[in-house]
Amino acid sequence: MSQTRQPIHVFPKIALKLGFWGRATIILVILTIIASYLLYYHGIRYKNRELAHYEEIVGQLQLIKEQQVQTQSKNVVLQQQVDQLQAQLGQLKTAVQPMQKQAWLLKQVGHYVELAEQHLWLQHNSQSAVMLLQTADQLLAEYGTHTTLSLREAIAQDVLALSQNQQIDYAGLSLQLDALKQSVNEPMALQKTPQVTPQSSSNTPQNAWDKGWAVLKGLISIQHYDNQHKPLLAQDQRWLVQQNAYLSLHQAQLALWQQQQARYQQSLNEAANLLQPYQHLYPQYATWLQQIQSLAAVDLSIAQAQLNYTPKVLAKLITAEQVEAPLVSSAAP
Repeated sequence: MSQTRQPIHVFPKIALKLGFWGRATIILVILTIIASYLLYYHGIRYKNRELAHYEEIVGQLQLIKEQQVQTQSKNVVLQQQVDQLQAQLGQLKTAVQPMQKQAWLLKQVGHYVELAEQHLWLQHNSQSAVMLLQTADQLLAEYGTHTTLSLREAIAQDVLALSQNQQIDYAGLSLQLDALKQSVNEPMALQKTPQVTPQSSSNTPQNAWDKGWAVLKGLISIQHYDNQHKPLLAQDQRWLVQQNAYLSLHQAQLALWQQQQARYQQSLNEAANLLQPYQHLYPQYATWLQQIQSLAAVDLSIAQAQLNYTPKVLAKLITAEQVEAPLVSSAAP
């Protein structure tokens, strides 16, 4: 007598074993996977966009560095010119004729005035400009005549204006921004928060509702964003925050050398706003925030200065000297 084999129904048994809470758990897992994929996809797009912005800022900074190198080479040439002028001064003290002394004196003073203007425009250094003007005034005091008193008066007015002007160390501020950018650009080690394991109670859940609630508590985490303190950032999110702060510091450094006060303040405020919500969680953020706030307190607008009196008076004296020189030469026998 033949016996027919009964079919084995695997899937209905599995479905019966999973039950309602098992199906709900599977649905939550699927939704979690989909949400994680969407977050990862948008995070990659955001990261690529910020990377392109970062490369653009790096290119601009490279141009600024090349300009700084050119400026330094020009300063070396200017220093050599100053040394040559001082050497010529020692030679001409005894060799210059009385008729040529006035033209030579104005020429030497003109060189020092040009150097002072270059220090103001290129290096924003009013102290060096004051020293050059004082050197020109010493020349006028030693070799000048009554016709050069107006030039000495103009030099005194410019020296007083530059002395009252606040001196800003642009190179020092730029180096502080460089150090701050390097610190921000370094990835921080992931801080492991201690996980509090719930104490196992001796009383086991008595019904299906307690069992289901225990499973859901392990799958769902609730974070309150309305509180004053924000939750800890993930490693990739924290890295994006630091990269945004790094780019803002880049912009502040570019604005510093271009004397753009509004852009300088705006860039530093953006970096401070990025780090401020998390300063209580990471001590490094609090330190960076203090340094950014101290840099933002610098007012670049009060450091812009120029010579207002000396170049005008010097140009008048040189013009008058050029007019009188042909008359003197024609009158000579």
